[in-house]
Amino acid sequence: MSAEATKKTTAATAETMHELFHEAMRSYEKALKSGVQLQQESVNLWKDLLTKLASPEDLQAKLESMTADAFPQARKRMEEFVETFNRTSNQTINLVEKTLGVYQATSVTDAQRRVQDLVESSLTTLRINVHSALNTNAKIITSWKELVDSFGPAAK
Repeated sequence: MSAEATKKTTAATAETMHELFHEAMRSYEKALKSGVQLQQESVNLWKDLLTKLASPEDLQAKLESMTADAFPQARKRMEEFVETFNRTSNQTINLVEKTLGVYQATSVTDAQRRVQDLVESSLTTLRINVHSALNTNAKIITSWKELVDSFGPAAK
């Protein structure tokens, strides 16, 4: 391979790595934004919940019910979310390691193999993480909504 072809391949590889790194960072940012959205939805659901209470006794009864039923379910959903977030973070770190590994290639063939592995891993990770994050967030929001709905209609 000529020096000019090697330069072009190296430049294309560097650009691809740059794009993949930024894609991984965007995926990580999306996971963080999903967490923030989850917190916002939780606040809104709590506001709805508090408007549905008619008296302190009603609040006490509902809190006892929540302690027995809703809190364990909410804890489970939050644990699922944390597990998903941790898995996503670990996958991002692995992708960054693979990105750096491309620069350690000993030949053009080795670099091409590493780039192909990185691209395939990135796409697989992105697909899995987006689906997982959406499913986990939907479960958490559904659980909170069910909790609020169990309090009945808003107090007048």
